[in-house]
Amino acid sequence: MNILICSAGRRVKLVQYFKEELNKLNGKVIAVDCDPTAAALHHADHYEVVPRINQPEYIDCLKALCNKYKINAVLSLIDPELALLAGYKEEFESAGVKVIISNRDVVNVCFDKYLTYQFLRDHQIPAVPTYTEIQEVLKDLENGDIDFPLIVKPQTGSASIGIHKVDSLNELRRYEAEQNNFIIQPFISGEEYGVDCYIDMVKSEATHIFMKRKITMRAGETDKSISVNDPALKQLIEKLVLALKPVGPIDIDCFKTEEGYLVSEINPRFGGGYLHAHEMGFNFVMSIITNLQGKPNDTKINDYKEGTTLVKFDNVILF
Repeated sequence: MNILICSAGRRVKLVQYFKEELNKLNGKVIAVDCDPTAAALHHADHYEVVPRINQPEYIDCLKALCNKYKINAVLSLIDPELALLAGYKEEFESAGVKVIISNRDVVNVCFDKYLTYQFLRDHQIPAVPTYTEIQEVLKDLENGDIDFPLIVKPQTGSASIGIHKVDSLNELRRYEAEQNNFIIQPFISGEEYGVDCYIDMVKSEATHIFMKRKITMRAGETDKSISVNDPALKQLIEKLVLALKPVGPIDIDCFKTEEGYLVSEINPRFGGGYLHAHEMGFNFVMSIITNLQGKPNDTKINDYKEGTTLVKFDNVILF
C-alpha cells in the first residue's frame, strides 16, 4: 500500500508516522511539495517537487505520480488544497486512488469562516460570533452585544496568516473597503482547546476523539498542549460531527468561556496538534490504513490519560 501526501511542508513527524506504519506492510509514503526545501519531503520514502496548487498542470502532475508510484490513496495537509482535490475525487477514485478528503460541500463550509459560523448557528452549535458586514458590527457594538478588541481575519485564510487585532473604531474603519474579503469576530479571552477526531470511512462515525488544551501556538499550530477529557466538550464535538458528516481526520478548535465552549474553526484534515493524539495511542494513520483495507476501526473515545503535556521542538536538515 502506497500513500501520497500533498503539500507536506514542515509536517515531518506526520510523514514519519505514515512511513513507520506503511513500511510494516511493505508500503511507501510519497511526499510532494512545491518547495524543494520543505523539510517533510526529506523524511518520506520518496518525494517529488510539484507545481503550486494553483497551476493548471498540478492535478495532471498528481495523476502521473499516482501512476508512477502505484498510489492507493492521496491526502493533503493544507486547507486551500482540500477544495481542489475534493473536486477531483471521482476522477481519482475511478482510477483506483482513494482521496481521503471530505465531500466538497463539507470542505467549502470549513474553509470559509463565515460559512462555518452559519453552519454552526443553523445547527444550534455554540460558535464565536462572526460578521462580514461592518454595519452589523457597529450595530452590535452599540447594543453592547460585543466590544473591542475585535479580530479581523481573511474569510478563507489559514495558518493564522493575515490576522489583526483591532482596538478602536478608527482601526476597524480601515477594513471597510475590504470587508468582503474579511470576517470580524470578538476577541475571545478564554482558554483555547483543540480536538482531533477520526471519522471512520467505512462505518461513517467518529471512532476517535482526543481533546487537549492549548498552551502555546506558533504560526497557527499548537506547540504545547495538555490532554483533557471533558464530557461537555466531547458532547459538543459529537453533535458537530453528526451534523457536518466529515470523513477521515478532522481538527476542531474551540474556546472555553464562562458561558461554555464556543467552536471557532473546523479543519477537515490532520491538524498541527495531531501529534499529541498519536503519541497517546490515537493512531489515525493506522485507522486510515485499516479503512483502505476495507475494514472498520474499533471505537476509542475516552481511552487516554488526562494531564499529559506534549512539547514540539525544532530540528535541522543540511543538504
